[in-house]
Amino acid sequence: MPRSHTPIRTVLGVLALSGAQGGMAAPAPHPVIQAVVFPGGAELLRVVPVAAGAGEVVLNCLPARLEVDTLQATPSAASSGLVVGDLRVETLSPEHATGCSANAPLDARIAALEEQRALLQADRDALDLALTYLRKAEPSEGKAVAADGVEALRRQGAQALKAQAKFKQALDALERELAPLQAQREQERKRVPSWLRVTVRVAASQAGQLELRYQTRFASWQPQYRADLRTQQNQLRLERLAEVKQATGEAWDGVTLTLSTRQPQRATGLRPVQPWTLVKAEPVESPPPPMYDTRPAPAPMAIAPRSLEKLSVTGSRVAEETFTPLRVDSDVDAQFTVPGRVSLAGDSELRSFSLETLSWPAQVRAHVQPAHGAQAYTLALFKRPEGFFPRGALQLMRDGQWVGKSQWVVTDETEQSQFFGPEDRVRVRIEPERRDAGEKGFIGSRRVATLGRAWVLENLAGKPLDVQLVEASPHPQHQDIEVQRQFNPPPTELRWRELDGVVLWRATLAPKQSQRFTADYQISAPKDLRVTGWP
Repeated sequence: MPRSHTPIRTVLGVLALSGAQGGMAAPAPHPVIQAVVFPGGAELLRVVPVAAGAGEVVLNCLPARLEVDTLQATPSAASSGLVVGDLRVETLSPEHATGCSANAPLDARIAALEEQRALLQADRDALDLALTYLRKAEPSEGKAVAADGVEALRRQGAQALKAQAKFKQALDALERELAPLQAQREQERKRVPSWLRVTVRVAASQAGQLELRYQTRFASWQPQYRADLRTQQNQLRLERLAEVKQATGEAWDGVTLTLSTRQPQRATGLRPVQPWTLVKAEPVESPPPPMYDTRPAPAPMAIAPRSLEKLSVTGSRVAEETFTPLRVDSDVDAQFTVPGRVSLAGDSELRSFSLETLSWPAQVRAHVQPAHGAQAYTLALFKRPEGFFPRGALQLMRDGQWVGKSQWVVTDETEQSQFFGPEDRVRVRIEPERRDAGEKGFIGSRRVATLGRAWVLENLAGKPLDVQLVEASPHPQHQDIEVQRQFNPPPTELRWRELDGVVLWRATLAPKQSQRFTADYQISAPKDLRVTGWP
């Protein structure tokens, strides 16, 4: 009778082989080794070894999601014996692109699992043959079977059936592992509609390396910021963040990643100046309006619900990225090179990086604009930071507590400002506006309007608070319009931020202290003059 020990050992050996081959396979030849990513694009680098005496270098299976006109082939700095000639680009037909892969490590992993499955299936079939033999191993008619022979047959049959169950478990586990990987491969193949072959003519008197650079719109990074206003220290702490994603259709495996603040999608220049000409305008006769409109009423516009994407950062991801990228400033950008090697799938996977943390002195005030309601808001004032700060989403924190979201925008002003949510420790009371106009407001040939406004700010906190109040007072733009203004107390600035008529008061309120601010206006204009903005 056959021994059942061999199939059992085979099961254990194959399972051990499955565990040993569980790592990622080596990447495909000539992968992307460096990526300089901008907000709105990226520049990629591949390095190809060139043998001495070579006449051309061929790079197959480049995803077609690149800007062909940006392809540039140059010898590496150490390849003095390499001369580069013309460059040719071909689109591969489907029959010539069967070996192209959007994710070579994934394909290698699937191939290894399929090979393990084939081995297990072969051993399972061999075990089935052994079980068939055991079932037919019956004693000849008329011959008695010894008790020890029956026991041996039972033992071997039980061992074979147990081994058969282990084969089934191993095959089922392989199928469960293969199914999502095969689905992922199918999705990645659909994301790359076509492939390119790049051929570079070279003259290599000695071995060297060829560098191929090109740009793509299918990779970018989005600036993000996290600002924490430390009110006790009068300090603004700003953390620069980057959300990186790439959808080139090809996985980046262990690339050197550099994030640049350059924005190549911005305008690169100005249109020519056009002369300013003054010509006589000919009257245009407009057609008479129709008696009635025969056009059907427009259908209401359907607005699709907007889906929100949520980025979740795992603990392992945070542990991997608790490092500071190297920053290098140039005349056109700031570049942050992430230490180590970075891997990114080619399916728009998001990776979040912390670039640097900056801090500046800040003046903290409770800001009030009565025209927008009886609510104070925390305002931080600080000097314009030096360097490159692309616009991006801003998370707002106050003394370590999250208070909301905004946009980080660095303007050309010397003094920058940023709101940090409502300031509920300052109570704002807007008194009813006093107004005198209408028939009583005519003096001779002029009409007159008088109005008075008043506001009370009260500090509810247990410590002094700096407050400021902004009022847009009437400002005449015509010589026949006259405005008299009276303020109490006198404003700190009569032309806040160089805005005509906009006044600002600043004050420091002691705990539980309140202060009243008033503005009285008298506006007059000729009776027959239409005035926009008349109260």
